[in-house]
Amino acid sequence: MRKLFRLSPLAVLVFGLVGPARAQAPATIADYMVMDVCVDADDAIVPGLVPGDAGCERRRNIQPGEPPPYELRNFLNPGGDCPTDGGTVAKLNLPVTRDGQTRIVSSTLSLPVSPCSGARGRPGRVGEGGASIQWHDEAYGFIMGSYSPVALSIYQTPLCRNDNTSSRRFFRGWVIAPASVPAVGQGGHGVFESRLATGAASALPQACPARYRRALTTWLVTPMRYTAGRELVSVVSSHFAQVSRDGLSPGATMQMEQTYWTREFGLSRWEKWARKDWVHPRSHRSAPDLARELRQRGRCGPPTGGTFEVSSRTRFTDAPGHDDAYARAIVDPKSGRSHVWLMTLCEDYTNIRTRPAEQRLPDVSAIADPAYWRP
Repeated sequence: MRKLFRLSPLAVLVFGLVGPARAQAPATIADYMVMDVCVDADDAIVPGLVPGDAGCERRRNIQPGEPPPYELRNFLNPGGDCPTDGGTVAKLNLPVTRDGQTRIVSSTLSLPVSPCSGARGRPGRVGEGGASIQWHDEAYGFIMGSYSPVALSIYQTPLCRNDNTSSRRFFRGWVIAPASVPAVGQGGHGVFESRLATGAASALPQACPARYRRALTTWLVTPMRYTAGRELVSVVSSHFAQVSRDGLSPGATMQMEQTYWTREFGLSRWEKWARKDWVHPRSHRSAPDLARELRQRGRCGPPTGGTFEVSSRTRFTDAPGHDDAYARAIVDPKSGRSHVWLMTLCEDYTNIRTRPAEQRLPDVSAIADPAYWRP
């Protein structure tokens, strides 16, 4: 595990913003995967309060079955004519217990289209939902399966060989970070094997995949200033599509997804990155073109920055000269080889809105397949 070389002054500021009771508690990845709620002296949820509010003196993880007093939404154009617009989707990061097993469901629900939504990024039908199913074991936090615009994605792993009827066959496919979260300013990496399948998890054949694909995941614990100015310590997890033969760098990988996880809200931001020489296979648009458009839309603020190493062959650093897009460089310190990477898509979910207790939760039963809860 390698330490961050340069932390901005924001690091000291943000670390001091976390409430004393939560700052002293052991940091586990489970704390970064679910929403917190503000509670009174009797541990009851206080309506109308959100972690970070001045009146939120005590807080804890929301428990299965508790109605969330707020929801997370994305942004449209915070700096434009619609600064208070409610976004296109609402997100909840909630624990769900079935048959004695608990998993975390990160759901998204499409909202009505507003005049500020624009032609791009429109949601699906109002009320239509998506979700990812997440959990953790003694070693890592991970995503077991997720919804995409084209399919239900399932991540099977070599743990299937130990028990192909258990939900453990989906453990450690898309890894987020270690179960014991590193200290602020530290990061690391790992190589994990998985096999992508699509469709309902319950419909998978019992036979385990014959082959698995290796992928690189890196993580960093760092302060992050989100789009609306919220400043939160975050686990920043970067999942590359491939890995080099030695397992220490992205190698020839051209794409990466980056997620941000906070103790206050759970999954708080998602980014899609591409190497500068990547071209979209369907639209045939270049990564620089997509990245410029993303920054012009203004729906997401800057990503995490600074210089840090996650392995002896992978260093993340700033990429100057790209003022029209959000860019980072990934450098091999040993060979000096460097590639510029560009952020081409982003959703920041820290647009927080209060939620009436009587409001129904989204129905994500089609995605939250029972197979993910099998003991």
